[in-house]
Amino acid sequence: MAARLLLDALRELLKRFVVLPRWAAETLALWILHTYAFELRDISTYIGIESPQRRCGKTTLLTILCQLVNRPVVAANVTSPSFFRAIEELRPTLMIDEADRFLKGKHELQGILNAGYSRKTAFVLRVGQPLPKSESKNHPSTLAFFSCWCPKLISQIGRLPDTLADRCIVIRMQRKTPHEKCERLRNLDTMALRRQCARFVLDNKDAIASARPQIPARLNDRAADIWEPLLALADLAGGEWPELARQAALSLSDSANENNLIGPLLLDIMLLFISSKADRMFTRDLLAGLNSRLHRPWAETLKGKQVTEQWLAQQLRPYGVKPRTLWLSGAQAKGYFSEEFTDISQRYISQSELDALKQESEEPPPSATNNGSGQSAGL
Repeated sequence: MAARLLLDALRELLKRFVVLPRWAAETLALWILHTYAFELRDISTYIGIESPQRRCGKTTLLTILCQLVNRPVVAANVTSPSFFRAIEELRPTLMIDEADRFLKGKHELQGILNAGYSRKTAFVLRVGQPLPKSESKNHPSTLAFFSCWCPKLISQIGRLPDTLADRCIVIRMQRKTPHEKCERLRNLDTMALRRQCARFVLDNKDAIASARPQIPARLNDRAADIWEPLLALADLAGGEWPELARQAALSLSDSANENNLIGPLLLDIMLLFISSKADRMFTRDLLAGLNSRLHRPWAETLKGKQVTEQWLAQQLRPYGVKPRTLWLSGAQAKGYFSEEFTDISQRYISQSELDALKQESEEPPPSATNNGSGQSAGL
């Protein structure tokens, strides 16, 4: 019961000071507790905070979390060596704000972050200082391993890099409306909550370390990994928290899949092939169809521009799909065959996208009108 009340208190405190999307408060409450227990598990869960623009509460949220998590270290500008040495020595909860600036051009740092969520892979290999000759015979190697394994929160305006977002529970902030009120950060005292978190972990360390929570089957392998430590804590807390945690996992994972740009793009391409009732399509016709769907998530990267032949080829190339010269109705031009999208669509279109499409197909869209032949216009 104590753990359940602790999680309730953490959730309510977060809601007092910042407007959060659905399931974010429950997720962050569990993650705060996880920062005190991460060394008892094999995965250290990452949180990704994205906001479409400024004044969405991102900085306020980070300020609150810094007063709640275990051993917070805020990283604003750091070199790779100091980065992994700080993690090795401090075992902190690493808080990275403005990651778009922090990681820009720093591929080594991105690689460290990508590897650092799993205990087994979170090592950086470096060559240390040469040993004195008197010692080098007994210790000929100067190689040193540094751990970069710890809980991390990565925050930025815009989308996180895909490889990093895939390792995070992503929470997308939005600017509050005039009707949404929050308390101002004044005299916030979190010492009692921090002590309760530490006490709970100390009293339940064996149970936390040995917990094997049931994972929702709908989660992919990566999502199952990063949610497992939080589900273990929710099960130990009891009450409504086991169910809340799993609902949060499914909802936020579905949202992350929808925000994955290739899935919605592939879905729209397949819909264009279906509506044309053709097994091939010229690139110019495919572009015209996609440019009529610029409200879709994949269009964010275009920044208001039109889909071009080069842009489309760049998006599809990593998945082995390339334009070919083809004949259609006596004309020759570059285009694509529908069969090339069959396999990758099964792999990258999310279930939530398919469910939404199924629901949409069961009811005619509001704009559909009778075309005089007894059939509604539309796809």
